[in-house]
Amino acid sequence: MERLLVVGLGNPLYGDDGFGSCLAQYLSLFNPFVLDGDAHGIGILGNLTDYDVLVFVDVDARLPPGVVAVERIEGSLTVDQTRLVDAHRAPPSLLVGYMRAMGLNPKAFLIAVGPRSFEPLSMASLEVLKAAPAVVEALREKLKEFGYELRAEGDVVKYVEDCYRRVLRT
Repeated sequence: MERLLVVGLGNPLYGDDGFGSCLAQYLSLFNPFVLDGDAHGIGILGNLTDYDVLVFVDVDARLPPGVVAVERIEGSLTVDQTRLVDAHRAPPSLLVGYMRAMGLNPKAFLIAVGPRSFEPLSMASLEVLKAAPAVVEALREKLKEFGYELRAEGDVVKYVEDCYRRVLRT
């Protein structure tokens, strides 16, 4: 069986950007192969190098709010192809690009949801929260391709909301 890691990315201090991180916190309660990558940027690379398959969960501003998409990540180090915004944000394509530059060649995928807002100190938007079950289902289907079973119990939407409340202290 291929070694697989699911990585949720994002910063809950910036609205919908934190969705991947909060979802990963929830899923890691039931699945040892899920990691909350938070907003560590390039610093997370050391956690990724031992895996054959990487599945990232993140927001993608190219998608309409609440729309879920699954795509293969080829990875590149060109700014144009990675959509790198600044040095603090490392999109999955950039992380995979660095891995390829290090001679590693994982299969990499992104399960993304379209954000509504990156407003500082705000909760996730209703569109992103409502998409949480669809993201979990898309992830479940992707993991089946590699012989992994995704476990999840309880209300994913409530857990993601609670994650934001803990971070924002509301």
